[in-house]
Amino acid sequence: MVVEPGRALVGSAGTIHAEVVGVRTAPDGRRWVYLDIGRYNGMAETENEYIAYRFVTDRDGDPVDEAVVAGPTCDGDDVLYQRTRVLLPTTLRAGDRVRILDTGAYTASYSSVSFNGFPPLTVHVSGAERE
Repeated sequence: MVVEPGRALVGSAGTIHAEVVGVRTAPDGRRWVYLDIGRYNGMAETENEYIAYRFVTDRDGDPVDEAVVAGPTCDGDDVLYQRTRVLLPTTLRAGDRVRILDTGAYTASYSSVSFNGFPPLTVHVSGAERE
């Protein structure tokens, strides 16, 4: 039973709006997709790939292939997924938008400092009006 407030207890909660900053094919043939968000500015729970977030793009429906997903910093450990099988459209390019679903309540607090000069996440709250 999962009872974590902000992720499973309340159902689907939290979406991060990200952007592709680069795509490359490494010498080993693996495709790398770099986002403008990484482990050090909100995605800390990808450490050891414990949580496999779902990605939605404006190019969903195009052909897909596996990708290593990494963050924007120069830190070599700013990689979200290397072993977890992430299928992303092969047509993704720099500037494309990516939504990371079900990010829960903690991603904003994980990004509370400007690691390597990247600003913390901007948080927008929506829901029932307060009386």
